[in-house]
Amino acid sequence: MNLQGRYLPLMLKITMLDPIVGFQALGGWESELQYCNKLLEEDVFNNSAWNQRYLVITRSPLLGGLVAMRDSEVDYTIEAIMVNLRNESPWRYLRGLYKGDNYLLVADGCISDVCLKILKDDWTSIFALSLLLDLLRLGLQPSDELKGTIESMENSNPETTHVDLATAICSILQKCDPLRINY
Repeated sequence: MNLQGRYLPLMLKITMLDPIVGFQALGGWESELQYCNKLLEEDVFNNSAWNQRYLVITRSPLLGGLVAMRDSEVDYTIEAIMVNLRNESPWRYLRGLYKGDNYLLVADGCISDVCLKILKDDWTSIFALSLLLDLLRLGLQPSDELKGTIESMENSNPETTHVDLATAICSILQKCDPLRINY
């Protein structure tokens, strides 16, 4: 029996017990991020590729972890969002990049800026509205420009004027996302 034949059953057992250790033992980290890039270039809607990318970013000993990679991953994700605003996967990935650190999510001005940029062109972007609503709930102090954009979106229907920005966003979401109205 050759060397590969002897170690393959052992590696399979290790991988079954702890997939991350087994993956590392097989030397899988070196090109995994490039592989995720390739998958997402082929299909930016590939949610499994986004999930794998998150696993690689957070677990690869070669990349330094989420904190080290966050800025470049935010840039990458915003680019993917701008390719197709209605693709939920990068929006979820973006939120995951701040998992457990709501303060940093709110403090990162590029997050609310991208929502503002998108909403100026498309007031029906449910993912931008939803993220903006979460940011407000977490303590975002909206800029005057953001307030004005939301107010102008809401004022397109004079029957629904709200004092509170979060309530205004909820009202807009009710109009453009009737499937989630009861959530």
